[in-house]
Amino acid sequence: MTEQSILFLINHFLVKLRRATMNKELIEKTSSTKTTAIFSKDNKKRYLLKYEWDDSKPKACIIMKKPSTSDEYITDQTTLLVRNNAARNNFGSISIVNLFCGLDKTRFETDRINSSILADECSKSDIIIVAFGRGIGFEEQKQSLLEGLAAYKEKLFTIEDSKGQPFSHPLSPQAREWQLVRLEKLTID
Repeated sequence: MTEQSILFLINHFLVKLRRATMNKELIEKTSSTKTTAIFSKDNKKRYLLKYEWDDSKPKACIIMKKPSTSDEYITDQTTLLVRNNAARNNFGSISIVNLFCGLDKTRFETDRINSSILADECSKSDIIIVAFGRGIGFEEQKQSLLEGLAAYKEKLFTIEDSKGQPFSHPLSPQAREWQLVRLEKLTID
C-alpha cells in the first residue's frame, strides 16, 4: 500500500467519523410545498395563488386588493410575508385571492371567474383573512365584498396593525407580524 493510499483511507475514515458524530447532534428536516397559480389564458389576470404544505393543519384564505406578479415560481415580498405569517400562525395552506384580478397596475378589473374562485376558496378555508389595506378608494367594492362574506362571519378575521387598525395589508410595516382579530363589523369605516 502506498503512502497516498494510506492517507486516503485515513481521510475517508475521519470523514465517516465526523459524519457519525454530527448525525448524533443534527436533525435533517425536509418539506414540500405544492404551489398552484390560476391565470387567465392571456395571462393578464391572476385569480388564485395557493401554497399547501401540511394537510393536517387549518386552511387559510387571504383576500387582498390586487394580485402581484408572483406566480408558481416567483415570489414577491407580499407573498413571502403572507406565506411566512401563515406558517407562523400554524396554518397548513394559504390561498391568496384578490378583490380585483387584473395584473395591469393601472386598471382595476374583476370578473365572474374571480368572484367564483374567491367564493370557492372562502368556502373551503377554515379562516378568511380580509387584508385589502386601509387606503382610500374602492369603498363600494370593499363594502360589497364584506357583505358577500356575511355567510362566513364565524371565520372572518382581519390583520390588525400595531396601532390597532383593521384591514391592514401584509406589506404594511405596522402589520409585518400578523395580529389576527375576528372581524365583528362588516363595514369598512
